Amino acid sequence: MALVGEVGSGKTTLLKNIPRLFDIPRSTVFIDGMDVHDISLKTLRQNIGFVTQETIIFSDTIRNNILFGRDGISKTALEAVLRAAQIYDEIQTFEKGVDTFLGERGVTLSGGQRQRLTIARALISDPPIMILDDALSMVDTRTEARILDRILEYRKHKTNLIVSHRVSTISRADLIVVLKGGELLETGKHTTLIEAGNEYARLYERQLIAQDLEI
Repeated sequence: MALVGEVGSGKTTLLKNIPRLFDIPRSTVFIDGMDVHDISLKTLRQNIGFVTQETIIFSDTIRNNILFGRDGISKTALEAVLRAAQIYDEIQTFEKGVDTFLGERGVTLSGGQRQRLTIARALISDPPIMILDDALSMVDTRTEARILDRILEYRKHKTNLIVSHRVSTISRADLIVVLKGGELLETGKHTTLIEAGNEYARLYERQLIAQDLEI
């Protein structure tokens, strides 16, 4: 599912309500019909991968940044998430590969590499729900499309909630939700919403122009 809307429309606020990062009222958010208040916070958050635009990289090795204290993760599983995040080949060019030590806040990496590393960290636990809140804003449009293809293939048949300002990402969603001023305006597939000619069609047209300028 893709969430679409102008800055301040409520996309991030809505997403943060799912793992209860805000103190929301009961009977507000449900997962598989269960009120999130009836799920322990530990269980709830263990089952959600959340990647935001702001990356958090620790002064440690690439391996430890991804494993993040988890035990029993195989070399194969580690390689799989690095490939899904489209950063495996770049890491192989580093002198020590995944054992390369990163500086404070990942200063030795580019912005796009930091974002892809945090995506790999979220993927390693294979959560039932993955939230990507503008998590690929620091890579170009074509790279984002390639990465998203790999992520969606890796997470086939699982729930993926995505916020993006790029039409190539939004249009492929099974369901698009359009927000404005904290309210739900439209839901549907890309073609249906375009044909309706309302808020989504206007947003899509503006983003299409912005994407053409980026290219």
